[in-house]
Amino acid sequence: VSAPGRRANLWLPALAVALLGVVAAVAFYRVVYGSVAELVAALDHCQELYCDFTRQYYPTGRDILTTGQPSNGYFYSSFFALLLAPFGRVAPETAASLWTLVQLLGIALLLLPALDFGRESPAAGALYVVLLAFSMPLLHNLKWGQVSTLVTGGAFAALYLYRRGRLTAAAVVLALAVAVKYYVAIVAIAFLLRREWRLLLVLAVAFLVLWLVVPTVALGPAGNAAFYATVRERAAHAMTTWVTEDINAQYLPSVAGRWLGTAAGRPLWRLLGYGLFGLNLLAVARLVWRRAPRDMEWAFALLFLGLPLAIDTSWPHYFVYLPFAQTLVWLALREATGWTRRLVALFLVISVVLASMPFFALVGRWQDYSQYGVLFVANLGLLIAAHVLTLRPAERSGRPALPAEPPAAGR
Repeated sequence: VSAPGRRANLWLPALAVALLGVVAAVAFYRVVYGSVAELVAALDHCQELYCDFTRQYYPTGRDILTTGQPSNGYFYSSFFALLLAPFGRVAPETAASLWTLVQLLGIALLLLPALDFGRESPAAGALYVVLLAFSMPLLHNLKWGQVSTLVTGGAFAALYLYRRGRLTAAAVVLALAVAVKYYVAIVAIAFLLRREWRLLLVLAVAFLVLWLVVPTVALGPAGNAAFYATVRERAAHAMTTWVTEDINAQYLPSVAGRWLGTAAGRPLWRLLGYGLFGLNLLAVARLVWRRAPRDMEWAFALLFLGLPLAIDTSWPHYFVYLPFAQTLVWLALREATGWTRRLVALFLVISVVLASMPFFALVGRWQDYSQYGVLFVANLGLLIAAHVLTLRPAERSGRPALPAEPPAAGR
């Protein structure tokens, strides 16, 4: 039987494993927490489902076309505020129900990598689905009604389209994600290193249209400028007050300060984080420039894994990318040997365990889980494992690299 034939024969059992994993995850949540309300209460402060939606997103959507101002605690673009306007036209209960559809869309986008993982290894596709089903960051996103699933899933959708030669579509999808939450623009570095000038041009134009032109037309030049001035002022105030003290922050200086019991060394930790972030970018550049196997997948994974080194607001729901990086490491681990294989396997197991809901339940209190930077450690261990694998010489990296350019059709 040919290799494609063997993979086809493995699809059915892999699909069964993925479905059983999802069922097992739902059963776990039911047995341990009993109800959605108890699960929501256990995950973080605020006892209400979709707290960020009901307290920030919904009021902003309700008022954006009247007052033209965001609600207190809203730190996003005016474009996203306009997307929220239809939700603000209906009753809060109806809006919350409709927001569930947005959450499901985010999960659907996050599932796209399972298709590409499954093409290479059905077992990897199944593993990704199971890791996602037990992911603490995913549940944290659902609890708050956040959009990390949506924007991270948008980045994965851009990669999915890019791999199929749909460069224009990839750029537009990524622009939509960036126009909602800016930090996902980090993955554009991978396309820059690939010298995908057309994609980057479309991305820049689409982003400016979404972020600037559309809101300016809807709110007027003065109204849009006033909206962004308010957001900028409130964000600056948050950064100098509660953000640095919030135990949910999984940012290197914040975690280090909590470990050491003092914020005195925060500038030094911040500088160290920026330095490590820069070295991570150099490693990404090396991967892409030498056309390493799975170079774009690795670039996306490493760029996301580097965020807690540089982004102050690295909240737990940001880490919804961890199952993607964990599955990628597992795939590469099969090609490793000797001490590399043992070390990477150890880091991978630690990352999977720490970022899972069973471990969260074992810790017992969300305050302890966040206070001690469990997700930061899970992320850091995986980042180290990824570098151990990808910094190996090219001739030892296993299977050949994918073509340097995607097919021209559909660009």
